[in-house]
Amino acid sequence: MSNVSMEEIRKLVGLQLGRRNVGDDDRFLEDLGAESADVANIVATVEEKYGITIKEAEIARLLTPADLFALIHKRAE
Repeated sequence: MSNVSMEEIRKLVGLQLGRRNVGDDDRFLEDLGAESADVANIVATVEEKYGITIKEAEIARLLTPADLFALIHKRAE
């Protein structure tokens, strides 16, 4: 799991939101037009793909793909 790349996370987010260009610091809601259900789907996909569990309190702090990437790497330690 520690070999997860930022590019992989950007692609995953882009696929979930139907976006071609996703930046590391694009905000899910404000910049990418995601709704809370979209963020929940992204989290569910990440949990399944990487075998991790993300708590509700952590989800509230996930504002960008970079935040999601950092959380995945934190779990890989």
